[in-house]
Amino acid sequence: MNVAMNTPPTPGAQTPAQEVIKVTGQTPLTNDQQGPYLLGVAQKITAEEIERSNAKTLTQQLKNTLVSVNINDVQNNPFQPDVQYRGFTASPLLGLPQGISVYLDGIRFNEPFGDTVNWDLIALTAIDNVTLYSGSNPVFGQNTLGGALALSVKDGFTYDGHELSAQAGSFGEKQLNVQSGGTSGNWGYYLNLNHYEEDGWRDGSPSEVKQYLANLSYKTDDLTADLLFATNNNTMIGNGTVPIELLEQESSTAIYTQPDQTKTNLNMLGLNITAALTEDSSLAVNAYYRKNEISSINGDDSDYDECEFGTAVTLCEGEDDDDDEIDGIESHGDDDDEGEEIEPVHFVGYNEGQYLSDIMPALDADDIDGTYNTGATDNESFGFSAQLVTQWGNGHELIIGGGADKADISFASDTQFAILHNDTAEDDRSVTPIPGLFDQESTVRLDTETTQYYFYLANRFKLASDLHLDIAGRYHDSNILMNDLIDDGEGSLDGDHDFSRFNPAIGLSYQISPQLTAKLSYSESSRNPSPAELSCADEDDPCKLPNGFVSDPPLKQVVVNTVELSLLGKDDNLNYGVTFFSTQSQDDIIFQQAGEHPARGYFVNIDETQRRGVELSASYRGESFDITSSYNYLDATFESPFVSFSPVNPLGPNRQVSPGDTIPGQPQHQIKLIGQYQATESFDIGSELSYASESYYRGDEANENQQIGSHTVVNLFANYQITQQLALELRVDNVFDRQYFTFGAYGEADEVLENVYPDIEDPYFVGPAKPRSVSVELSYQF
Repeated sequence: MNVAMNTPPTPGAQTPAQEVIKVTGQTPLTNDQQGPYLLGVAQKITAEEIERSNAKTLTQQLKNTLVSVNINDVQNNPFQPDVQYRGFTASPLLGLPQGISVYLDGIRFNEPFGDTVNWDLIALTAIDNVTLYSGSNPVFGQNTLGGALALSVKDGFTYDGHELSAQAGSFGEKQLNVQSGGTSGNWGYYLNLNHYEEDGWRDGSPSEVKQYLANLSYKTDDLTADLLFATNNNTMIGNGTVPIELLEQESSTAIYTQPDQTKTNLNMLGLNITAALTEDSSLAVNAYYRKNEISSINGDDSDYDECEFGTAVTLCEGEDDDDDEIDGIESHGDDDDEGEEIEPVHFVGYNEGQYLSDIMPALDADDIDGTYNTGATDNESFGFSAQLVTQWGNGHELIIGGGADKADISFASDTQFAILHNDTAEDDRSVTPIPGLFDQESTVRLDTETTQYYFYLANRFKLASDLHLDIAGRYHDSNILMNDLIDDGEGSLDGDHDFSRFNPAIGLSYQISPQLTAKLSYSESSRNPSPAELSCADEDDPCKLPNGFVSDPPLKQVVVNTVELSLLGKDDNLNYGVTFFSTQSQDDIIFQQAGEHPARGYFVNIDETQRRGVELSASYRGESFDITSSYNYLDATFESPFVSFSPVNPLGPNRQVSPGDTIPGQPQHQIKLIGQYQATESFDIGSELSYASESYYRGDEANENQQIGSHTVVNLFANYQITQQLALELRVDNVFDRQYFTFGAYGEADEVLENVYPDIEDPYFVGPAKPRSVSVELSYQF
């Protein structure tokens, strides 16, 4: 898998008559991984491979196909998983260190606010190819710690035809997709309209995804231009982790609390132009505008207790495990048993000192046992980049590029008091907000402006007929300006942060024989703390993600370096490879849990972490049978001591983490096997097998407790071409209906369940995997 497989083009596809210039290096603007002369290795998925696998989402395709890619199903929504590669993460969720950069036709796809990646924005059917570049290649910029993912969309020159497809499957899955592409002279167009909806396999988890994309192209011998427009309007519910004992009491579809809803609304415009300046040089220009509005609703239990101040009754924030009332007269001071001052809630729209019994006398404070947390992030960004490529002599190439990105971000969040419906086992544990009752302290209004300028170069030298030297480097200068719209002075979110760094890389490629290449590289990359992390870095005032932020002591820039050694071979229809890698991270940023809820805490730098491992891969393509196999070993560890607060750890809080302890959520061993058989000209069938070993729960950074178990999963897919225009596709995921977990964290289940299931006490929360599911798709080409 480390060597891109040469596959025939998608049926109906055609190739432009001439390319402006063939670039052998890789940058966000070229997305080209031809030849062996690259830093690290590249894995590629073609449009034909996507079509034949019948996968429904990009993340499903990445997990099943690529070496060292793993999925954590935190939300249990097909469009919202954490994607992990070599121990680094690209996730839609705040609270995770984002270590993979993602580009769509040269446009950075990580969100400006938290560097998160929303996998729901682009339909899988619109993607022409996917390339995953390994290592800390600095040319790809911020967040390229473990690798860079480059997505290229179809255009009229790569997709020529018209197709209507309809799909139905388990758990109410329904999908309708229309795509059309073609050319007229030098002009080409591509259009993709996708509508997906499902009931969800977890209780109360429906989703609706609407994705639209258009690409207008112009090509001549000396010029290519593409104007891309993408938009979506998605509503996704993924009700997150669940106590493992609740699954045993009810079923694998059980949920803890609801709703947990995310909405995304993207509008993006991108322009790419490449022009030949001479026979040996070309200029590429990219400009984009991107606006993504993200809103979230999270229904949860309450951290607030009933308390009394004289004859007045109100709510106070506290950690009272026995649910006893807090006597404000006794506790409001420095003499209380915990040594902490207990303050009454300040309700939005009312003066401090106005208690609940004064505001809503008919409401019993003891009945307010839930919270309705809402968040809204408006990410608006635009940028420009240019790249000059010059080739001379025999095998020499110079790439010089630079650009600027700017983002304006508005963030708002509120905590509304609510009623949690959890009196009996028949209740759905949903949360109903109480109109007009909000917590003032949890209200956040933050405007952020980020600006980045960067310059990069890559140079390839041919030292001998069989030996190439690559050098590369990138310099960036970034500013993050934060303006708190509620508070000024001490305790506000105001901040002005500057980060800059030059990251180098060097690599050697030796052609041992026409069939065998050896590669050695060293690369550095970095990432700035995101605005979300900078706003949630105070251990004395933790926040609740993704909604609440607090004043921001500075966080350091994360810097990584990767050493990679590869041996890549190709012999007729056989591709194979072995890669050794070691990535050292300085000042890695992690999220420290600081409350009973897994999302309550703060970000902190960890001095050193390490990810190292081995990847083995082989693929064979015969006349009627294809097989791809891979194995990877990952040793992802903390390399400096620190205290993990982990307040709900089964062994108690404040666990000592030692050098060599494994980073949670990372299986050490993965095996993947894909086989496909072309039985007749019109029928093929295939299977995917994947194995992942045990991993630690998040919160068990000290590796002291039980692990999440290993799992093996088998999937099947088949394609039948009924007529030249009509085709039938089948996919069965988790054929043997295995129940397994891909993620785990700690929480206090009895906060919600003690009156319903008093025997549930274990703090183990898990992300269960989807049970067996079947989908059938009918497509018509015309």
